[in-house]
Amino acid sequence: DDLDDRLLRLTRSLAFLAQQDLIRDHLQDSYPILEDMRRYGVRFVMNPDETYRRMAGRGAYPIVMFYSTQLMDALRQKAQAIGVEQVNRLCVTELLTRNGEAVGAVGFHQYSGDFYVFKARATVLATGSTYYKGIHPGQRDCTADGFGMAYRIGATLCGAEQNDQPANAMPARVDVGPGMNKWMGEGGIFLNAKGERFMERYSAKLKERSGLPQIIAFFCIEVRMGRAPIHMDARHLGPENMERLYQMLPLPQREFESIGVVKDGKFQKQVEFCPTGPVSRPGVVVDRNYASRIPRLFAAGEACAPSAVVTGLAAAATSGARAGKSAARCACESNGVFEDSGLVAELREQAYKPLAKAGGFEPDHVLLELQETVIPYNVLLLREGSRMENALKRVETIRDQDVPMLGAYDLHYLRLCHEMRNLVLTAELQLKAAIQRTETRNILREDYPFTDNVNWLKWIMVREEGQQQKW
Repeated sequence: DDLDDRLLRLTRSLAFLAQQDLIRDHLQDSYPILEDMRRYGVRFVMNPDETYRRMAGRGAYPIVMFYSTQLMDALRQKAQAIGVEQVNRLCVTELLTRNGEAVGAVGFHQYSGDFYVFKARATVLATGSTYYKGIHPGQRDCTADGFGMAYRIGATLCGAEQNDQPANAMPARVDVGPGMNKWMGEGGIFLNAKGERFMERYSAKLKERSGLPQIIAFFCIEVRMGRAPIHMDARHLGPENMERLYQMLPLPQREFESIGVVKDGKFQKQVEFCPTGPVSRPGVVVDRNYASRIPRLFAAGEACAPSAVVTGLAAAATSGARAGKSAARCACESNGVFEDSGLVAELREQAYKPLAKAGGFEPDHVLLELQETVIPYNVLLLREGSRMENALKRVETIRDQDVPMLGAYDLHYLRLCHEMRNLVLTAELQLKAAIQRTETRNILREDYPFTDNVNWLKWIMVREEGQQQKW
């Protein structure tokens, strides 16, 4: 592909709030890493001549496709084969520091309750973004823990109010997750309650293959105009389209079969769609080596600020590779050994503290309060100053009155208490940054409908300093 054109498109998708050197690195690294993944056993859709088959998706560029969960299995097996130790079912609660450096992490096992202390010469955060635990598949696992842990040790965070996607769109009443990129690429269309293909009205060229900021904004406008619900119609797709969908999205397609949406290899019904909860990504600010301002702490994927890493698995792979190499060099150059001066005992006490309040607020109660505050489409998807101010006041009340009262009956609830603490912090940072940005940039703000490059072609950053937020 044309490197400069692709760089421009990705920079534009971030509304020009982009670290273009990192994005150029991502583009130049992507093909070699793709080849590495093939050698590790990941299967991709290939042409008969063993070149990668490029297929339509959202956006102007055709994309390389993989076979669903097989990618995860292949990469996990490769990691095991080369001796990477994997510790699963662990809730990591805090990062360890010594003299201002990151020197590991602590957490508890969700089955045994054992407390773990990881001593490290370098640490990489790869903890993703969050949707505030919305109703769609996978979102219960997007917990914002990385943002909270990095913030509390003084890392600089950025991009809470901005992303290349304000939200995703998924089936509203069927337990099916991501896949819209492929359904639209094969020719699916969106219809409003009047049966109109409304995307033609807003985006005449790309229509349903427009970027997520456009799709989400147009969904919200249709709802406000009283033309909801919105459905995906794929009943016209032919056998070749369906065969590719079964290859790329086997789990969603089988789920559709189980409820009669797909029968005899063909879509029989329309599927209602809606935006997910708003994406929040106050990611760690990193340099070209994916190092943060905290020595020995690195970040990759959507744990980074949006300006550094565009969303998606491709950018997760390239940033992860660079962060890993940088962390390895850092570890080799360091001979420091963590010496416990009482910090571990303090963090252990904090980790289990909600167990002493078994009669306190249940995490789900606080989560519902938070969701009712930030998920409605007219708060963070269609923005306006007074609405966001009201939402922020409610979040601050949750932070001050509800979070301190969180209680846990067992280890499951204990994990949820820690997640709620991080989600409330993330919501606070997102709303404060969104209120400050008095313009429209990727995400529509109704009281400031135009992009203001004179005053707002800049990032909004925040870090904790002396238990105070420094913006």
